[in-house]
Amino acid sequence: MMLMLFLYTLVNLAGSLVAFDTTTENYTVPVSGKCVLTCYVAEVRSFKVLWQKIDRSILNGNQTNVQEQLTLIAFDGTVYSNKDHYRLESDYVGSYNLIIDRVNEDDQGEYQCQINTEPRKTKRIFLTVQVPPRIVDFLPNPPLHSILAGSSLKLSCRAEGTPTPTIRWRIRDVDISRSGDLLPPDNSNIWFIPSITNTFPRTVECIADNGVLPASNRVFTIHVEHSPVVIVNNDLIQSEPYQNVTIECHAVGRPFARISWEKNGKMIEKNKMTYTRVNQTMTTSRLTIQMNNDDDFGQYNCIAENMHGRMESIVYVLQETTTTPIKNEKTHRHSKHYSAKTNSNRLLTISPRQLILSTTTTTKTTIVYIERDIQISSSSYRLSTTNLLTYLPFLFQILTIRR
Repeated sequence: MMLMLFLYTLVNLAGSLVAFDTTTENYTVPVSGKCVLTCYVAEVRSFKVLWQKIDRSILNGNQTNVQEQLTLIAFDGTVYSNKDHYRLESDYVGSYNLIIDRVNEDDQGEYQCQINTEPRKTKRIFLTVQVPPRIVDFLPNPPLHSILAGSSLKLSCRAEGTPTPTIRWRIRDVDISRSGDLLPPDNSNIWFIPSITNTFPRTVECIADNGVLPASNRVFTIHVEHSPVVIVNNDLIQSEPYQNVTIECHAVGRPFARISWEKNGKMIEKNKMTYTRVNQTMTTSRLTIQMNNDDDFGQYNCIAENMHGRMESIVYVLQETTTTPIKNEKTHRHSKHYSAKTNSNRLLTISPRQLILSTTTTTKTTIVYIERDIQISSSSYRLSTTNLLTYLPFLFQILTIRR
C-alpha cells in the first residue's frame, strides 16, 4: 500500500514538472485556407498528447440548453479522425501542432490539446472560420420581373456568412448622387416601393458584404409596364403642293406600342409608313405623303396603342400660298410690325410686307394677301373675327399714309 502511494506521488510530481502552455488562444482563418493550431510540451517523457474538438449545439432554441460533443482527432502521434484534412506536425522538439488543410465551415469551434498528466493539462483554442457572404433568399424570384405602373413592389435579399453580412442596394448605370433618394437605408434587406412609376430604374442590385472576399450580389431587372406616351417634335408643317412631306411621331410604352395614322377618321395605308425601334420602350414612325391635292393637307392623327391603353397626337400640314406682291414704297417705309393673339393664345405676326385681312368661320378661312410670304408662328391658322377687328385702325392708318 505504501508502495502504490509512493508511485502515485512520483507520477504527480513528474506531471507537475512537464512544461505545458495552457494559454487560451483565438484563431481566425478564411474558408478554404490553412490553419496551424500550436501546442508545445517540453519534456513530454512518458505522457501522451491528445487533440480533440468540442462541438456545441443549442437545443430547442434555448441558449441555456447547450449540448456538447467531444470528437477525438489524434492521440500519441496518430490521427484518428475520419476527416482527411487533419494532420499532425512537429517542426521542432516539443511541438505537437495540429494542421487543418482546406478549412471549411464545419471546422469552426473549440479545439483542445491535452496531456494526460494527473490532473490533466489542457490548452484551449477557439477557431473562427470566415465565410464570404452568399445570398440565400431573394424576392422577386426569378429576378426578372414585370409590373404595372402604379403598383407596389417589394424587393428583398437575405444573406449568410461569417461575420454576418450587411445588405446595401444600388441602382445600376445611374449616378449615385442622383439615386440616393430612391434607395433604402444601408443594411435593409427589404426595399419597398409603394407606387412604382414608369421612370423607375430598369436594373437594381442588392450587395451582401462582410469584409471577406468575394462579396455577393443579386441583380433584379424590373420592367414597368405602362400605357403609351406619344411625342411629336413638330405639330405644324407647311408645304407647297406636289411636295413630299414626312411626319414623325414617337411612342414610349411597355410593351411596345403599335403606331398607326389617321386622316379624316380613316386609317392610312401602312406602305406609306416606316417604323424604327429606338430602344426597349420607344418606337418611331415616319409617314411620307405627296401633297397632290387639297385633301392631302389638314389634320393627321398619330395613334399609339398597347395592352394598357391608347394615346394620340395631332399634326397639322398646311399649304403655303404664293401671290404676286403689290409694291408700295410709302407703305414699306412707314408701316410697323404688329402682333395679335389667336384664339389658341399663339402669336400671328404681321410685318411691313405682311398685312392680312381675314374672315373666319369654324371650318373655312379666306385670306387676302397684300404682299406675299406670310409667316405663321403657331400651329393654328384660324383667327377669331373679334380679334380681327383690332386691326382695322392699323389698316386705316396705312391707307392714310398712302394718300
